[in-house]
Amino acid sequence: MSENDLREILECLQIPSEYAHAETAETIARLNSWKSTSTHLLRDLSRLAKEKELSVAEQANVIAAAVSFDGENSWTSPESHALATEILSDFSEPDSSLMFQLLETDVNPLFRPSLHPSLNPSTGRKLDRPAGGPMGTQDFYETQTWKKYPAAGNLVSWCLRHIQSQDYDRLWYLVIPPIMTFLDDYQVPYKLEGVRMVEELLQHVPREILKRTGVDGLILTSLNTCLAQLDDAESPQLIQTAISASLSLSLLTTNLGSSAQFDQLCALLGERIVGTIWLYSYDKPGVVQASVDSLPPLLSALGLGCCRYLKALIPQLLHPLLPVPFTTAPFDLQISSLHVLTVIMNECPCRMSQWQGTILDGISRCWVNSTETQLTANHSGVEKLKKHLRSSCEALAKVCPTIIEGEFRRLLVADYEMFQDLVAGIA
Repeated sequence: MSENDLREILECLQIPSEYAHAETAETIARLNSWKSTSTHLLRDLSRLAKEKELSVAEQANVIAAAVSFDGENSWTSPESHALATEILSDFSEPDSSLMFQLLETDVNPLFRPSLHPSLNPSTGRKLDRPAGGPMGTQDFYETQTWKKYPAAGNLVSWCLRHIQSQDYDRLWYLVIPPIMTFLDDYQVPYKLEGVRMVEELLQHVPREILKRTGVDGLILTSLNTCLAQLDDAESPQLIQTAISASLSLSLLTTNLGSSAQFDQLCALLGERIVGTIWLYSYDKPGVVQASVDSLPPLLSALGLGCCRYLKALIPQLLHPLLPVPFTTAPFDLQISSLHVLTVIMNECPCRMSQWQGTILDGISRCWVNSTETQLTANHSGVEKLKKHLRSSCEALAKVCPTIIEGEFRRLLVADYEMFQDLVAGIA
């Protein structure tokens, strides 16, 4: 195969922009035909990449074409994904010059027409004031030509997975604009891709670059905005991922035990989760579930600092345990809430004596309701829930030993048959 053959294959493998908004039956049929053809083209590309000695520019182009199929997208099939993986295996350790070529010629041209208003495009540093004035953000949203390239996210993510830590200084101005473009988009699916990019970035980037360029604060502000997106079908995934990324960012860019770290973690828990997510998503169980699932590592990072939020945390976590007539028990949320309660007990043992009665009341009510549910319907989640209720009582007894001879004994005296499996034998 000649150089022209390579160029022709690469052009034919460009993902059709219609994949971003395929609506009509005619369009879908045409895309399915292209999808079938792309498999044959990838097979030819794989063979050509092995036969021909590729220049750095050609290597970058081959990577860009293969990476487009390196994911679970509507334009990929199991076979095309396998072929893409095979091609990319030859580039598993790209050097700095290849990464520069890929970012410079295949990634950044997609985003240059839509420059992020808060970034200097030449340095990747945060600007003191947004470019374009008050309407700069509106212009940024109106010129989103990068959305015509459905595989743009695949390209950026692959680069983030393969850039070496020592190369970020050289590549920073090419790396950060695409990430921030995704992260600050107004559509939740793109925001979610952006947050995942941030998570990947934080695994490798030196903290000094984030702080020196001011991008740490820029990312944190954008992640906070993500935590207010509560109404989309993908909001639960966005919330959980954004909380995780915010925690990772704070731990990376602040010193352990410093007031700055404590303030950032408190803002994440108090202002974002308690003051925003829980306040405005009482009727969105998926969002609440995602926020509760995200709490354990944040609470562990805060340690004893969780004490200042017990009045908000404990009632919220006990609420799913309380039976509601004519309502199906939210088993997953109940189990998640019990897990978080156990974390709180371990992190704040000195304050549990004030809450032991409240916690046991919620646990025992849930136990009674679960037992009655088990008698009428053998739901698979009931037995798992009851094991977690028992474990929570064991954790409570460790931090409040007096509860064993106090409240536990009174439960057994009141109804031994009902509560023996919950508290009997706990020492």
